[in-house]
Amino acid sequence: MSNTSTNAVRALDILLVLGDGGAEGVSLADIAARVGHPKPAVHRSLVSLLQKGFAEPAGRHGRYRLGPAIPMLARRQARLEPLILKFRPGMTEFARRTGHSVYMMVQAGVDAVCAELVTRSPQRQFSMGVGGRVPMGVAAGSVALMSIMTETERLPLLDANAERYLSHPSVQYVDRTIVEAQIHDAQRRGYAVNMALYLPGEGGLGLPVRGSSLYEVDVAISFTAPLEMMTETWIPQIIEELRDCLGTAILPPPQPGR
Repeated sequence: MSNTSTNAVRALDILLVLGDGGAEGVSLADIAARVGHPKPAVHRSLVSLLQKGFAEPAGRHGRYRLGPAIPMLARRQARLEPLILKFRPGMTEFARRTGHSVYMMVQAGVDAVCAELVTRSPQRQFSMGVGGRVPMGVAAGSVALMSIMTETERLPLLDANAERYLSHPSVQYVDRTIVEAQIHDAQRRGYAVNMALYLPGEGGLGLPVRGSSLYEVDVAISFTAPLEMMTETWIPQIIEELRDCLGTAILPPPQPGR
């Protein structure tokens, strides 16, 4: 790998770390530890990111956070905004009816990213907000996305994330074999089920929705629920409730001439 590509990868890794750091920011030492590079090299990359507005100093001395250039670039993402507008009404109605927090997940490389979050619990501490990401294969939303992929699309993601499954925070043991079993179960059901693998006492369900055209990405609409609610009777009923709320947003496009 050339030095230029190494620098680019390091800068991207730094941005991901800053994205997890929130408004309080992350110290140079913590960034260096998480990206696995020496502090001088990380500092050089940070200087470049600061100059372009992708990072900025946080309130506390020696800490950094994402800069204003990030949301400005995000607003230029023309593919996601129409999808958010398409699914938000149904997500909002489902949250209103059930009280569950609802996520719209999309693929971003080897990760799944939360593109939208609808909740009726503003005081709750969420494990993921808008822009949060997990490895593809972690949690119900990304499993749902992988369940509608071809094997050719899915296998490279499993290969790339195999080690990450072992290190990702969880309350139960999770490896590639377990992720593959979840994907096969989602293919059988038509939706993904996470039985409290990652959060104590809390599972999740994810409904995959294929893009309606070549220009529309696949999404997964997912939500969390207390594990004690997730019986084999309740699960299909609540999925039907979600489908009902999403309505025409999840219907296939009309065929020409019909």
